[in-house]
Amino acid sequence: MNLTGKTIVLTGASSGLGAEAARLLSARGAALHLVGRDEKRTRAIGEELHAPTYTADFTSLSQTRNLAARLALAVPNIDVLALNAGGVMPPRLTDDGIDASFQANALAPWLLMTQLAGQLRTGRVLLTNSRSHNNAVLPLYNLAATLAGEPRVSGHRTYARAKLAAGVLLREFHRRNPDVDAGDFHPGIIASDFGRYMGRTGSLLKTAARPFIGTPRQGAERLMELATRQQPLDGAYFVHTRRAKGSVQLHSQELGTALWEAADRATRCPAGPA
Repeated sequence: MNLTGKTIVLTGASSGLGAEAARLLSARGAALHLVGRDEKRTRAIGEELHAPTYTADFTSLSQTRNLAARLALAVPNIDVLALNAGGVMPPRLTDDGIDASFQANALAPWLLMTQLAGQLRTGRVLLTNSRSHNNAVLPLYNLAATLAGEPRVSGHRTYARAKLAAGVLLREFHRRNPDVDAGDFHPGIIASDFGRYMGRTGSLLKTAARPFIGTPRQGAERLMELATRQQPLDGAYFVHTRRAKGSVQLHSQELGTALWEAADRATRCPAGPA
């Protein structure tokens, strides 16, 4: 597979699945723009692959907007936007007043995607999702409470709710931008630092699940296959690289519209002084 001439923006590229995906895509000639939260690790993978890097913390909307502005200037045409960043976050509200897990996994990726719609044109957006989204439910009304992390549930259930929201917003983006292909996938349970915020619980779960955990390389191969597949993803959800059912809420246009409006309100720049 020769990806020479293809421009790919990859978030969550500094470690784990993202770093391995960057290596695979680079080896096939893609022109990469790598985004990570940790400046040192992101710079290291960029130097290894001779690719430009950008750092941003998705729990900060101002950093996400700045990232989008920098990418819009640097990359006039994006063939693939791979939204791979995310993870289980500690329970807290960000400085933007939004649940940290919801912001990092749903709102910030949505903000980046919408800000780069002009650069995507006829490109593709691939979102790294989680099968856990099937166990979540989003209310059609009072989404403001959901953005604030209410009702309070466990960290993993909050993450599942955020991933469901990310999938809903992705499909609403696809409806509003039909020339941009879109899809999301569950890469499998991957042995990485994904659950680092879960502390001892995360360590115990990872140990118990070790026989069933895939490697970052396996997850990266799945990301690359879907990111570069010739056939359109057409709003589908995949487990590994096969189409799967996913939550029925993923395709709810009514929920998509309501969540889009809530996301727009939550991420809107505050008005400056009069």
